[in-house]
Amino acid sequence: MEKVIITGGTGAIGLHLTKLLVANFYEVIIFTRDPKAYPPQANVRYVHWNPKKQVIDIKSIQEADYIINLAGANLNGSRWTKAYQQEIISSRVESGQLLYQTLKQIPNQVKAVISASATGWYGADDSYQKKPFEEGDPQGGDFLSWVCNLWEDSVKPIETLGKRLVVFRFGVVISKDQGLLKEVNQLLRFRVNPILGSGKQMLSWIHMEDLARMLLFAIQNNALAGVYNACSSDPMPLGQFTKRIARRRYGICYIPFPVPAFLIKLFLGKKGQEMVLNGTWVSNKKILQEKFPFKYPTLDNNCIDNLHIG
Repeated sequence: MEKVIITGGTGAIGLHLTKLLVANFYEVIIFTRDPKAYPPQANVRYVHWNPKKQVIDIKSIQEADYIINLAGANLNGSRWTKAYQQEIISSRVESGQLLYQTLKQIPNQVKAVISASATGWYGADDSYQKKPFEEGDPQGGDFLSWVCNLWEDSVKPIETLGKRLVVFRFGVVISKDQGLLKEVNQLLRFRVNPILGSGKQMLSWIHMEDLARMLLFAIQNNALAGVYNACSSDPMPLGQFTKRIARRRYGICYIPFPVPAFLIKLFLGKKGQEMVLNGTWVSNKKILQEKFPFKYPTLDNNCIDNLHIG
């Protein structure tokens, strides 16, 4: 049975991924700062690491066949103060650097490292944009772009060790129990459809189930290497996205509720501008060329019903 380390594996993505890996007969080793907080499970174990202190479980590294690196402070975890912005950066960079240094110094059998990044790499769309961003496009100029640049740079040296490295730039992950949809659902349950800012900002999204399947796909396909956008085939304006969900759930019996941009910036500050008001139109052509089989390529009724919103 092959063994997969997941860093950041106690978050929502890690939980979905762990279930999928176990169902596909992998043993999962989750790196966490507090392994005693999690009960033992069949074919899942929790071990201690602390990237800030550069502490890692050497035995697990020596046993592992693959590493999936999801570590990093939650972008929605707090207001983006200067201190929290530094935590967002350092939690990602220190994790990547620790993995590289350990793989370099300790004999191991790791075949591939799959690491998270985000479509925030590209920055916000501009009014002159004629096509979606692709993997070869340069980084943008805002905070999230800088985070992604440092994040990806921290794991890039792993390629020099003869390891296959795959970096996925995650789109907005949709799941009823976390992130964007969790917040939107607070109002949708009362038949209120929030229109955030103009509602015209592009949302490049991916269903949580497809993201977990894509990470497994990267383990199982040796041809995958380099950077891939992890998003669906159906990017759309945010206002249209929430309207489509509201209409599927309630027909015409819902109330549009505009939330002005100035209020979002007032309450959320820089985070509100970059994560809510800015849009990023991203292409998934490259991963489609690798024959990844999306289960939810579009926001159709099947996809919406699967989210169990309401």
